[in-house]
Amino acid sequence: MDPVPLPARKGVPLRILVTRLRYLGDVILTTPVIDALRDCFPEAEIWYMAESPHSDILEHHPGLAGIIKVRGTLSTAGKLRKLRFAAAIDLFYNPRSANILRLSGIPVRIGGGRKWRRRLYTHIIEPDRKIRSAISHHLAALGPLGCDAHERRPRVYLTEGELAAGRDLVRNIFDIDMPERIVAIHAGGTWPAKRWPVSSFAELARIIDKRYGAKTLMVTGPGEESISRQVSSDSEGRAVFMKPAPLRTAASAVAACGALVSNDGGVMHMGVALGVPTVGIFGPTEPDIWFPYSGMGPFELITRNEDCMPCHLHECGDMKCLENISPAEVADGLAKVTGW
Repeated sequence: MDPVPLPARKGVPLRILVTRLRYLGDVILTTPVIDALRDCFPEAEIWYMAESPHSDILEHHPGLAGIIKVRGTLSTAGKLRKLRFAAAIDLFYNPRSANILRLSGIPVRIGGGRKWRRRLYTHIIEPDRKIRSAISHHLAALGPLGCDAHERRPRVYLTEGELAAGRDLVRNIFDIDMPERIVAIHAGGTWPAKRWPVSSFAELARIIDKRYGAKTLMVTGPGEESISRQVSSDSEGRAVFMKPAPLRTAASAVAACGALVSNDGGVMHMGVALGVPTVGIFGPTEPDIWFPYSGMGPFELITRNEDCMPCHLHECGDMKCLENISPAEVADGLAKVTGW
């Protein structure tokens, strides 16, 4: 298939828009598309459109010329129209993003063929069903533009000031000068069925203290205070509670730590994108899709091949896929990524 020609307009820079409206982990998993577009169109301005607060994680990305935070559908479409994009790649293709792009008048609109929304795009993504990795799935959307992109690690960028603030935050919490001997833990998650038991996280914190002489920091997302506090309490204070913080502040705290242990979710992907040694704990979802990080760095997957997996349930009465993962096993994974 010949690549789609991008319209050249006198006096207007070549601008390409990437969009995935939400969620944190999903937005992070699209960042390889930004890098691939930079390789394919080095002269282009690459922009990104997402909803707040998920868009915040893309700030200071060196491959982006700008970030558009979605407000109202019509006002956002009007903003896109003024910027006169040549092409847009919708990696979410839900009703709102499809409508915004159609109303924007962008001449080349690449999106998925889901239901009636396929009529709002000019080019439909039909990825090979053999593609499993979410990263490769997103990169396949560049096919109509003639970009032959290779799989790469997601990236999140913090400024030197943010990194320093993260180190100071962690040092102040523990009153020590060695944040690299601190393990960040994220015990929350959007779906109850994706959360490793609180008791297991508490036991892990005790093992980390005893086996590695390291401390544990509970990274807490919105609405997750009770989970983090319970882990801290059950661990007899070995896991230190950190109150919810703005997204980039939380990222700077994770970046200051020596490792991250997290349920499958946005914080786990953030750790990988920051290059922090990361252990991901998976239950009902498919790791070959959502943990495509083998060989990309110090990242370790912990999962069970139960006969009911993958179920993709949001809630489950039989959590054996997670309950059968032992804290000692996760601690062993931590040793693999850190060298402790």
